[in-house]
Amino acid sequence: MEKLERDTDSKSFKRLKNEVSRMIGVDYDNYSRSHLRRRFHARMRVVETPRFIDYLNYLKRNEEEIENLRELLAVNVTKFKRDKKVWDTIEDQVIPQILERKKESILKKIEAWSAGCSTGEEPYSLAISYLNNRPPDDVSLRIKATDLDEKALDFARNAEYPAKSVKNLSRSDMKIYLEKEDDERWGLKDEVKDLVNYKESDIFETSFTKKFDLILCRNLMIYFTGESKTELMERLVESLKDGGFLIIGMSENLRSPAKEKVESFDLKKRIFIKK
Repeated sequence: MEKLERDTDSKSFKRLKNEVSRMIGVDYDNYSRSHLRRRFHARMRVVETPRFIDYLNYLKRNEEEIENLRELLAVNVTKFKRDKKVWDTIEDQVIPQILERKKESILKKIEAWSAGCSTGEEPYSLAISYLNNRPPDDVSLRIKATDLDEKALDFARNAEYPAKSVKNLSRSDMKIYLEKEDDERWGLKDEVKDLVNYKESDIFETSFTKKFDLILCRNLMIYFTGESKTELMERLVESLKDGGFLIIGMSENLRSPAKEKVESFDLKKRIFIKK
């Protein structure tokens, strides 16, 4: 096969991107062109179509390929308590601080959001960390978990995971919150599952409201354009209550004007608190 086409400024790339957006129902204008090109190339190699226009024509003739591309574009590698040191800080410092505030608050419900939750390891990790803090009976937690991929959300709702996904959990966590289904799978107990509400949602079309005590948006913004990152960060910060926590990926950085509205709680771990 001849060399793969690479020019993301070409009319054929833009046409492919626009048609894929229409076919899949996601606006990929917010995604970085280099990220899209890498994903397109992965499938173009498989079906041996070196040019963007060739691949577009192939997509139009093959509905199965549209599903293959949809799944590839939605792929997000994750596991329970990914970046263990970050989760240690969430469990040992962030959640206790939120619980301490609730003692003085009339409203005892903690509102959290896992944006781009994929197959559910992140929101369930938050639920486990919350339960490990033995919250008082009059305090409750509701975790909103959103993602574009309905198949991933169905997997999350089923709440059964392979051993490699749970390897960061302590033996104590696994004993208390998981049940072994067989030699390869672990299932979560209802006390964890019941804290999470899953919903299919495009983060750029989500109605943001100022109500969250904690927002997790980790390793999602790396796929977006610079302009989209700036817009999203500002909206996320605006969605926090005063004193609420925003936690982003270890390789991500806050941009202005969002970064002027927060203080660093732990900069190395990308944990911020709204002023």
